[in-house]
Amino acid sequence: MTSVLSLSDAKLHLNISVDTWNAEIEAFIAAAEAALEERVGPLQPRSRTDRVRGGGPALALYASPAISLTSVTEVGGVALTVADLSLHTSAGVVRFVHGGTFTGREYDVAYTAGRGTCPDDLMLAVKELVRHLWQSSQRGNGQRGGSAEVVPGAAYMFPNRVLELISPHLSVGF
Repeated sequence: MTSVLSLSDAKLHLNISVDTWNAEIEAFIAAAEAALEERVGPLQPRSRTDRVRGGGPALALYASPAISLTSVTEVGGVALTVADLSLHTSAGVVRFVHGGTFTGREYDVAYTAGRGTCPDDLMLAVKELVRHLWQSSQRGNGQRGGSAEVVPGAAYMFPNRVLELISPHLSVGF
């Protein structure tokens, strides 16, 4: 899987011009993106297949936002016609276009989740979380470069500035 934040952009944000810590920064990028995706859903398009509970008027997908619906198949049954279904993209909910109930117990739903492009505020959240992880990394145990200066908030995964940036994108269930 490719990252939404490139190593060069992360290094620019951290004001680092040497290649000494590339592997560490790449690990921080992966960790930051994974942590943010737990809160706001996929940052970029990603194909998924989830087994979801039926027995009601809607199927709730595990990842949102959802971009497109590929197939819906009742477990042990037949595939539904995708044209007969509607996808509420931001909520990640599938319904019948003309009403109706998903009578089966479970359905396998194939879909694409994520965003067409990562919005600027989420990209900045990734950069700021990488910066936070970098500052609170093992070098000096919460101190940068072994100095006596303690990095404020080093014990928290999400600094307030990151929480503020992601707040408009918080998904139900994340």
